[in-house]
Amino acid sequence: KGCVAIVMLTPLVEEGVNQCARYWPDEGSCTYHNFEIHLVSEHIWCEDYLVRSLYLKHLPSGETRTVTQFHFLSWPNDRVPSTAKPLLELRRKVTKCYKGHNSPVLV
Repeated sequence: KGCVAIVMLTPLVEEGVNQCARYWPDEGSCTYHNFEIHLVSEHIWCEDYLVRSLYLKHLPSGETRTVTQFHFLSWPNDRVPSTAKPLLELRRKVTKCYKGHNSPVLV
């Protein structure tokens, strides 16, 4: 549906248990199902979240797209955050980056 933003709210592994599949490479490119995924950049904005830029190529069609992934890092295991401030800051960052886009944000 034209998604250009992904918000992840969980770490990849919590207390030794996989919580989410890692579908992007540490560096360079990888293939995940029908997509070639290239890690363009990864920036730690604060201790609570980081932002990755991913360049995707749908292999069957050749269609390409750049997607920004916002990865929230400080959600406590089996609890809610003690304060909403980091989540509100993340929301502001996502809103600022995608203001005016007419595509969904995948959470």
